[in-house]
Amino acid sequence: MSLENGKISSFQLSVLIIGFVFGASVIIAPGQGAEHDAWIAIALGLMEGLIIAGIFTALARHFKGKTLVEINSLVYGKILGNFISILFIWYLFHLGALVLNNYSRFLKLELYPATPKTLTLILIILVCASTVRRGIEVLARCSLILVTLTIIMAIFDTLLVVPHMVLHNLMPILDIPLGKLLWSSHGTAVFPFGDAVAFLMVLAFVNKPEKGRSAVFKGIMIAGLVLIGVAVRNAAVLGQMNAIYTYPTYITAQVIDVGDVLTRVEVLVAINLITMGFFKISVAYYGTVLGLAQVFNLQSYRPLILPIGILMVILALTNVSNTAEMFDFANQGYPIYTVPFQIAIPLITLFVAKLRKLPKIGGEEI
Repeated sequence: MSLENGKISSFQLSVLIIGFVFGASVIIAPGQGAEHDAWIAIALGLMEGLIIAGIFTALARHFKGKTLVEINSLVYGKILGNFISILFIWYLFHLGALVLNNYSRFLKLELYPATPKTLTLILIILVCASTVRRGIEVLARCSLILVTLTIIMAIFDTLLVVPHMVLHNLMPILDIPLGKLLWSSHGTAVFPFGDAVAFLMVLAFVNKPEKGRSAVFKGIMIAGLVLIGVAVRNAAVLGQMNAIYTYPTYITAQVIDVGDVLTRVEVLVAINLITMGFFKISVAYYGTVLGLAQVFNLQSYRPLILPIGILMVILALTNVSNTAEMFDFANQGYPIYTVPFQIAIPLITLFVAKLRKLPKIGGEEI
């Protein structure tokens, strides 16, 4: 019995990945460690991110219609496979809590300083839980509308800040140490692009599996190009302050002021930022509950939604104590922490599967 009966198209998958990549990356601006060369770090990170995507999509294509939990059971056996799956599920759960924490801090600092953080977390997780309960199809349909609006808003914002751009702020190019640039680009590769490995729990439900890989690449490429454009815009507007501001994308939007006709555009930007976070949290949340249901052979993942949501809120409240610690982990710890989940598990699993000539039907390799 399948735990998920919904199906999504390859186009919906691409759009969902765009929203997923935008989620949190527009809050914690990728490549900030490279200062005004952040756009170069993002471009390099995009290339590494596509390599990571190539690995996990190759695994998904090798086991069409299977989630990573099911793949692990086939490749490693039930006991070892479930152990590896639980490690990956922890990564998804932790990722959801991290993004949840990021957004609650953003709302607390910039929009609702008097609102308790716990209340903000609960409200966000309730919206995500409601969507996860309805399945992957509903999440994909939501992405079509909201991601399109977000991209339109990004273009609109950029056009409005053109008068405030100073191209000299992008100079000199490549004046930071090479090691710093490469570390920043690797950080960008794993966050946000490499996090798309979470879609190993979603690719099984694409109605045309043969198009899944190209859909992933398209989604990551489009999102990456938009992020490069945003990084160039932010650096051109903010100059040296770009590397100092906690939320440069939001600060850049505050610059927009078209007389007395169009002001406070940053509020609309904030809504877009929160919307994209919703996608990233929801995909991680969905992968967590679906994965646990498969590991423990449950009839449905829905009974797990509420308890996992509560635990995710608790972890979001306790995993980092302040904004500085959050950014330090994102820039220094996360690029190392994610390597086993984003690269090692998919790559080793694909290697072992090929070594064992899996999958097999009727004793023959397929």
